[in-house]
Amino acid sequence: MFQPASLKGDSPTPIDERIRNKYLILYILIIIASFFPCSIFEYYYFIYIWGNGLFLIFFLFLPFNFLLLIYLLQFSAVLFSSLFLRLINLLHYPKEGLFKRDIKDKDYLYWNIRNIIKKWPLYITATNPFPWFKNRFTLRFFGVKIGRKVICDNSWISSEFVSIGKNVIIGMNSTMITFGIEQDHFILKKIVVEDDVLIGAKCVLLPGTLIKKNAKLSAHSYTNYDDVLEENLIYSGHPAKLKNV
Repeated sequence: MFQPASLKGDSPTPIDERIRNKYLILYILIIIASFFPCSIFEYYYFIYIWGNGLFLIFFLFLPFNFLLLIYLLQFSAVLFSSLFLRLINLLHYPKEGLFKRDIKDKDYLYWNIRNIIKKWPLYITATNPFPWFKNRFTLRFFGVKIGRKVICDNSWISSEFVSIGKNVIIGMNSTMITFGIEQDHFILKKIVVEDDVLIGAKCVLLPGTLIKKNAKLSAHSYTNYDDVLEENLIYSGHPAKLKNV
């Protein structure tokens, strides 16, 4: 019933096929819209450089043109996606809670619609050679709070209901998931990581997790729903427990 939100298949965010098929037009419109600025840029690039016979300059700047085109496409995708999100949020504003995994449930329905809207820009930015573009730019555009001096470039972070403080290190391949699907129920809860937290590699934070200041989560550990990791303490295990030192 579910498909990965990322076309690369490495995203743990599912989309209900029934909703995806019904609202596929949103996905297509965002893709088309994101190519408009690129088309205009390329048109003037050819008109003013090639059209005036500046062939040497045309070929010299071709690599820069290609690089700029990539970033222009990514920025356009994020921009148009965020505009669609604002419109959708006016119809039904996102909120935390326990909901029915039923397309008649508005919270479940609109959560899927939001994922459809964000699918294209998240895929595009995931292909960026600079991974910070996704976590530091795209996710912030979608409302995720990421503080200063945060290292999280090689981790997977849900695109809503996440707040990360400053001076936080999130290890490689760690995952922060603000949603959960349990049989006929759908869970959506915020994850909060306070300042100066250290999260090891390949950790998983489940919905409702709160990690307080200066706490540490050892590598290959995961939290339970609504777990609270207290200040200045070290946790590890499956699920994470206070570590004896």
